[in-house]
Amino acid sequence: MISDTKLLAILVHKGLLAPDLARRALASGATGSFLVQHGACTAAQWADWQRSEGGTRPVLSRYEVGELLGEGGVGRVFAATDRSSGQRVALKVLRAELAANPAEAERFVKEARLLMELAHPHLVKGLRVAKEGETIFFAMELLAGKCLQDLLAEQGRLDEAAALQIVVEAASALGALHARGLVHRDVKPGNILWSKERGAVLIDLGFAVPVGQGGDGATTAGTVHYIAPEQARGSAGLDVRADIYALGATLYHLVTGALPFEGRTSEEVLAKQVLESLSGEAIRALQLSPQLHYFLEKAMAKDREIRFQDTAALVREVDAYLQQRRQQRELEERAEQQRPRLGTRRPSLFDRRRERGR
Repeated sequence: MISDTKLLAILVHKGLLAPDLARRALASGATGSFLVQHGACTAAQWADWQRSEGGTRPVLSRYEVGELLGEGGVGRVFAATDRSSGQRVALKVLRAELAANPAEAERFVKEARLLMELAHPHLVKGLRVAKEGETIFFAMELLAGKCLQDLLAEQGRLDEAAALQIVVEAASALGALHARGLVHRDVKPGNILWSKERGAVLIDLGFAVPVGQGGDGATTAGTVHYIAPEQARGSAGLDVRADIYALGATLYHLVTGALPFEGRTSEEVLAKQVLESLSGEAIRALQLSPQLHYFLEKAMAKDREIRFQDTAALVREVDAYLQQRRQQRELEERAEQQRPRLGTRRPSLFDRRRERGR
């Protein structure tokens, strides 16, 4: 159970308790009783605050809610156990302030239903969406692994081949979304999970909209460091090529450990997305392959007519290069195994003839 100190800090932060009253309650040694006696809450309300950790953790009849797995602007994700089946799930819970907004609630439910309808090995599977009291949530399959943003923070940049394989797998998941006539709009390392069992798994479809939607200022939704120039401008008619740009920006981050465009403000980054060319200095300094440089330049072209025109084309080209790398490595390993070791001598022509004469 949450400590009284942490719970009081949450309640003060949320404006449910005055700071001075919280300090006096903690000093009393009987926090709950003190608050009840001073009319700050009822005994039942104090017990509810303890169970829900001041409203930050849902209390649900069907699910036993466990540890917090992550959180963002839209909601929090908890590990949970389905009491009816014993299944372990990831539970995404819409923030209370957003749950009260009909438009935000509708978008959240749409994402859940889309994940429930789509079936793809590199896309997280949605299981159930529901509302209990004022809490709106949906259950997803629980995958062991970490999002790429966390891996970058912990381990630094990724190996080139590993990063390209992640892009192939994420692109195949985006292909399933595009086949439904939707644009993701928020492809980034934070929305891709790396799982040993499944590889790269796209875990968030919260900003997905129909192809061609735009012109209302909403197209800039997404994360500014990864969005395409046309998305940064708020242009109408977004299509799959905006996601391809974002996937290229994700690849750049994975292999260099840095963002393709940085700035002091979001507006500065957006301006660079539109006006500045991708610098190849980081790629050359890290001695990354010319093929990788080509993939980045093509995926992140300012002119979307120059980019890969669909995810299938990207997958074909990157897959072919990865296959070529694997074949080259196999040839090198075979040659290394056949190379004479120190202290050994290759059989001479005379030795071979003598063997045949025996």
